[in-house]
Amino acid sequence: MNNNSHQPREFDAVLGGETSPPVTGVVLGGIEGVKRRLENENEKVRIAALYDAFNYGDEGLDLLIEALEDDSQRVKRNVVRLLKERGGEKGKQELLEYNPYLYFTKLDNWEVEHFNPEVGITNPVDKAYIVNLEQLTLLLQDKRANDIEVLIYYLNNYYYEYAVSQEFYDFVDILFKNRKILNNLKALFIGDVEINKFRKSRLGIGDISLLIEGYPNLELLHIRGYCQDLDCSGVSRHNNLKTLIIETADISDIEVDIICSLNLPALEYFELWIGRNRHYVGNSNNLINNLKPILFSESFPNLKYLGIRSSEHADEIADAIAESSFIAESPIIDNLSVLDLSMGNLTDEGLKILLEFPAIRNLHTLDISHNCVTEDFLEEVEQLSLPDCLLIADSQEEIADRGVGASRYCALHE
Repeated sequence: MNNNSHQPREFDAVLGGETSPPVTGVVLGGIEGVKRRLENENEKVRIAALYDAFNYGDEGLDLLIEALEDDSQRVKRNVVRLLKERGGEKGKQELLEYNPYLYFTKLDNWEVEHFNPEVGITNPVDKAYIVNLEQLTLLLQDKRANDIEVLIYYLNNYYYEYAVSQEFYDFVDILFKNRKILNNLKALFIGDVEINKFRKSRLGIGDISLLIEGYPNLELLHIRGYCQDLDCSGVSRHNNLKTLIIETADISDIEVDIICSLNLPALEYFELWIGRNRHYVGNSNNLINNLKPILFSESFPNLKYLGIRSSEHADEIADAIAESSFIAESPIIDNLSVLDLSMGNLTDEGLKILLEFPAIRNLHTLDISHNCVTEDFLEEVEQLSLPDCLLIADSQEEIADRGVGASRYCALHE
């Protein structure tokens, strides 16, 4: 007989003591044991209990959902990962309904850390490593480089304002040449280090086709910078990209058209900042035509989040979204959980258009913050009590003249 057969394991809940288990302690089994361990003060104990919860079907799934309220960010990240990777369709749907922002693949899913060549890669699965060119070269020599999931590269050469620097091309070149070493890369950020949602970035972004084509396992691509020279025309299809964020104040109409026509069947989260594109000034028709593949679910059929942010044609976009619900065979609004039109110049008229068609009420969240809706109209909307839809409408701006020809820069430029 094995003398260790009745000894508690490291993460077992034990009757008879809260700290070190007594000799006569009894290991709690079943779902009650999982519940007890999820209440333990030790973070590692709670994380281990999450994995055991899957042994108890729907009851275990309910425990995972409850664990989303845990105070520990590390515990929350493990819950989200488990629900998405092992929870099946029910687990994903539960997470989506609980909080769609947790459901989406974002950089928040990983702990961010500057890569230290002297320490090396310590946790390639849970860490997002920030690197410069020199550090990237050293990281590629690490024996665990093959397991890296996330890289963050901040451009910082301000001598190349509004132009694409050699630094950008060097980074793309190194990453593409070493794609076999980094073949497990899931998420990539490239762009301005400055995080200011109302600041106009001056750092140029160029051709990203090699990054997309060279990394078939990539699930997230986040770009922040000046995108008049952005190019991805070399991309034919990507089967695994779930999140695409293009954070910019300047992007060409040609690139908007190319991006919105990409073949990304797995894309769930798409965020595009329009900015002040000179080709769209005074003419919203071109913008709407470029966005139509998305609004009609032709390009991204599995989209759950659509963010068309910092646009000076927010009312026209709202009208096009409403129109697509009547014309398109698969209107975008039927599948969305979140519609984000923040940081633009949406007015009472645009919001009224959105609220007049019933499908908008099926959203989890409608974000119109930092726009131009009046307080009086928002009070009217509040009285309507939109069922099951969270309306985020903070920080609205006044337009001095609301008559013919009235205008306001979008929040990005203020």
